[in-house]
Amino acid sequence: MDFTLEVTPRSTVGRHASGLRRQGLLPGVVYGHAVNPVTVEISGREFAKVFHRAGRSHLLQLKVEGERAARPVLIKELQINPRTAVPVHVDFFQVNLLEKLTVQVPVVLVGEAPATKFNAGELLHLIHQIEVSCLPDAIPGEIDIDVSGLAEIDDAVRISEVRLPEGVEFQEEEEVAAVEGEEGAEAAAEGEAEAEATSEES
Repeated sequence: MDFTLEVTPRSTVGRHASGLRRQGLLPGVVYGHAVNPVTVEISGREFAKVFHRAGRSHLLQLKVEGERAARPVLIKELQINPRTAVPVHVDFFQVNLLEKLTVQVPVVLVGEAPATKFNAGELLHLIHQIEVSCLPDAIPGEIDIDVSGLAEIDDAVRISEVRLPEGVEFQEEEEVAAVEGEEGAEAAAEGEAEAEATSEES
């Protein structure tokens, strides 16, 4: 699916960009390897529509007013106002369609693990994003992980067991999903809570 955004070059920068936001416009910048940065503005409403469907892992066609060809870009960074949850600035990374890049792709669990139904196990979604390497136009929107083969407690799906689209490679080797007994699930939950607490303290 192709996603297209129309943007306009802007000269308003710094603190003056707040005036754009009051007009419903989102300030942004386009940059990339061997690409001169271009500051732009975009309708906040149109951006929200596309971002809701495309996220960060879909390639976008960015049409800059005054330019003949669209620029292939990814949403590299999106700054959000913590009080209003409204985007305040977006970075578009212009890609080279002939060069591989590394991106994070969402992980979706599909199917039902028999161990959760017959053996009182709990399905743990261990990784919610996976780092993959591929050409920009081959980036998958998501990676579906079939858990219907998890029949026993301690069964797991590893990244190496997942079939990927042609031209896409994993950059990691970890367990994506696993079935734990009650004690194991509680321990995993406690471990996640401790990791989050440590992260907040640091």
